[in-house]
Amino acid sequence: MPEAAGALAPPGGNWKALESLLFAAGAQGAIQLLGFVSGLLVLRWLPIREYAYYTIANAALGTMTVLTDSGVAQSVLAQGGKVWQSRAALGAVISSGMALRRRFAVVAVSLSMPILYFMLRRQGATTIGGLLVAASILPLFFATLTGQLLQVVPKLHQRLTSLQGILLSAAGMRLALVTAAAALFPVAWLASVCAGVAQAWANRGVRSLAGELADLDVPPDPHAWAASMRQVHRTAPSAIYYAFEGQISIWLISIFGKTQAIAQVGALGRLAMVFNIVSAVLALLWAPTFARMQGGRAVLHQFWIVQLALLAFVIAVVGGVVWAPSAALALLGSGYGSLTHEVVLAAAGGAVALLSGCAYLMASSRAVVLTPWFVVPVSMVLQALLIFSLPISTVSGVLWLAILTNLAFWLMHAGNFTRVALKCR
Repeated sequence: MPEAAGALAPPGGNWKALESLLFAAGAQGAIQLLGFVSGLLVLRWLPIREYAYYTIANAALGTMTVLTDSGVAQSVLAQGGKVWQSRAALGAVISSGMALRRRFAVVAVSLSMPILYFMLRRQGATTIGGLLVAASILPLFFATLTGQLLQVVPKLHQRLTSLQGILLSAAGMRLALVTAAAALFPVAWLASVCAGVAQAWANRGVRSLAGELADLDVPPDPHAWAASMRQVHRTAPSAIYYAFEGQISIWLISIFGKTQAIAQVGALGRLAMVFNIVSAVLALLWAPTFARMQGGRAVLHQFWIVQLALLAFVIAVVGGVVWAPSAALALLGSGYGSLTHEVVLAAAGGAVALLSGCAYLMASSRAVVLTPWFVVPVSMVLQALLIFSLPISTVSGVLWLAILTNLAFWLMHAGNFTRVALKCR
């Protein structure tokens, strides 16, 4: 299988480069699709109470992952984009990121695990059941800790076919393990463990691939460490905020809502994850290229081309859900068939989250990050107003909260990138 080109295609090689690009996009779509199917199988086969626990655990996992990163991954991508042709220098950048992430992981686990256990107990989990569910996400968390940074190396070298072969096989393993576990033993903690096993297996392959392109044994580079710390200092306050804000729908419904409502929010969120297919393709194919682009008018032009293309796409998808909500709900199973209004809100929330996430991804890959002293206060005031004005104990209320919050984030990140790019022209 041809590797995706890491440099400009030679004369007459445009078709081959396009073929490699399309192959990479298709493979990434298949990886995300397998993950989507795995999630649907868990949703359909777990009892509503167990799926509620599974939803709370995944919310905690998302919080821990964001806390552990705090801007490290994007800093590694930005720094690696400058030295990607040097094995030693790129390895030093990766080592710096790994060292920082390990430090932050201690803080993330210490903060998130007690909250997770409290939420599970609040929703009726037994002492043993709560401990099992909480512990079950740790293998996946620690595997993700290193896996995300190791993937930066083949992404920068555009060794996408090899990387995707590893990830595709891991997604297939996860699907097989989750299918067997959910069918035979429908409990939340076992489904989480299966995901962790598959991710750990993928990490072995990614580390081997990254080791061909970068020297992973070199110590952290002081300059890369300092650059990462500067970005962390800029992004950590907002990262801490985003770590909890990103799962705010689950946290709020867990505190104020019932177990069935938690399962419903989790189920609708699983449908909205179809947008992750697009987000993952952009992160794999476009973010590294965007990070390497020379500054100037072309950068701003490309940023808005992607944003407008995504806007057209999400309008079409949400329009399809409005037209046929029952078709989308059929994927969730009979237990969720009454959520015809809520599924439209979930689709709109996923659409706005895709736009917001893409704007942040592209901006941060160029190290253009809004100061948290602006983002966090504005966001907290907005969310406080929304929490007091929306019925947050209902599924519709927390979905509207997510829509309006992500819309504000999109406007802030896209507007700030445009402002900075115009100043640098």
